Amino acid sequence: MEWAFGDFYLSQERAELVGPDGPIALEKRPLDLLVHLVANAERVVSKDEIVEVVWQRRIVSDATIATAVKQVRKAVGDSGTEQAIIKTIHGRGLRFVAALRETGPAEPSPVTTEIKLEEPSVAPVGTARPTVAVLRFQILGEGGPANSLADAVPAELISSLSRMKWAQVIARGSSFRFEPDVAEPESIGAQLGARYLIAGSVEVVGDMVTLSVELLSAQDGALIWSDRYASALSDIQIMRHQIVASVIAAMELQVPNFEAEHARRLSGSQYDAWSHFHMGLRHIYRFNQVDNRLAAEHFHQAIGLDREFARAHAGLSFAHWQEAFMQFGPDRAAPLAQAKAAAEQALAIDPQDPFANFNMGRAYWLEGDPLSGCDWLDRALLINPNFAQCHYSKGLNVMLTGEAEAAREAVGKAMTLSPLDPLYYAMLGVQSLTYIADESFEKAARTADRGLHHPGAHFYLGLVSVLAHELNGDRQAAEGRLKGLLETRPDISQEIFFQAFPFVDKEIRDRISGSMTRLRLA
Repeated sequence: MEWAFGDFYLSQERAELVGPDGPIALEKRPLDLLVHLVANAERVVSKDEIVEVVWQRRIVSDATIATAVKQVRKAVGDSGTEQAIIKTIHGRGLRFVAALRETGPAEPSPVTTEIKLEEPSVAPVGTARPTVAVLRFQILGEGGPANSLADAVPAELISSLSRMKWAQVIARGSSFRFEPDVAEPESIGAQLGARYLIAGSVEVVGDMVTLSVELLSAQDGALIWSDRYASALSDIQIMRHQIVASVIAAMELQVPNFEAEHARRLSGSQYDAWSHFHMGLRHIYRFNQVDNRLAAEHFHQAIGLDREFARAHAGLSFAHWQEAFMQFGPDRAAPLAQAKAAAEQALAIDPQDPFANFNMGRAYWLEGDPLSGCDWLDRALLINPNFAQCHYSKGLNVMLTGEAEAAREAVGKAMTLSPLDPLYYAMLGVQSLTYIADESFEKAARTADRGLHHPGAHFYLGLVSVLAHELNGDRQAAEGRLKGLLETRPDISQEIFFQAFPFVDKEIRDRISGSMTRLRLA
């Protein structure tokens, strides 16, 4: 059979879709789906029927069907928003609604062409400030006492996300208009101007409730991150807060990574301020001199394009701080002063940006004033209580004053919030130092060694491992590790270590100094 609609010809016999410019490439399943919808244009085709006919009753996910529908719509110039050719009948299925006309066989054309896609209604990934829409969660089954979570968790996520500053969050009144699991991500993104969607589901089985959360790219429906949480019904409220904290921490990590990966594919002339900012973040966590210099250059470029870009100033503060902390050059005072000045500039532009407050707190730590550093970190956590790296930095500041237990608690919270954090190795390093403070040297050695297996671990963590093993009485292991460190960083000394970790607590400082002296580190 053959059909014509608009400027398109569809041949079932030749398994071919021809457009105004020639044959259009379409995979087998989407083409079979289009044929079946056209052949049954007089009625609604259910999802079960699609699975039976197109996938021959094989097990297939809703996402797979949605992807096939999306491919068909793009091929024929339709969209999830317009639905001028294939219409979604909510709760029932799909119907082909374009006018059909009888036709003879379409002449195949030897010329192939790319499908002409719709112009994006939002800025491409990697450019401009990311925009996020949080949808109402879908209720699976009867729901019962957990029904409230379908609105409560997304509403709390909207409130918490709005504190992050680097993302623009669509208001609840707009994003909650969409029925869960009906409209396609591209359609929602186009209507809301959103680049990312957070969707989820709530299901109750017996006395257990399960929530699933997904972070999606609204431009192509790609799944960026997902997680699943289960709890007893009696612990719903505790679970609710844990989920929000976990999702916010994941957003802090996943979206910048996703943005940077796409920005990397652009040419330098296409970069805007946000592109440079995300590329700077891509380099800043590698803690080596080359990447740190590249990060600083990207942040400078971002500021050159937008002088009022608070986060770019804060990122530049991070780069200067890292230069002083890692002592990449002979002059430590200059980059430390620059770190503080850049943080001050970020705060002057936006005093409510948690990243700016975070960087100011770290500048005070490196100056040897961890108590003042804690004040700034507390401000950052007041704005964004789920800022994992800020909890870690506060733990380090508190540890420098000798409060080992409070430090472990803060770092433990950071590790729970962000188990894939690029600074996870550093969190383990601080935990190791708290065990040294408590004279739990075996735990200290074991924890530091765990950190060394994580990507990005630098020489300071190696030195903490050396100290922990020496204090634990394993001199051979300590000296073996130290020998390897000195080959890559021959200038290791007590002065360098205590400039990076200016302990206020004299007892802990003397314990570490004694260990370094026994290892012949002046």
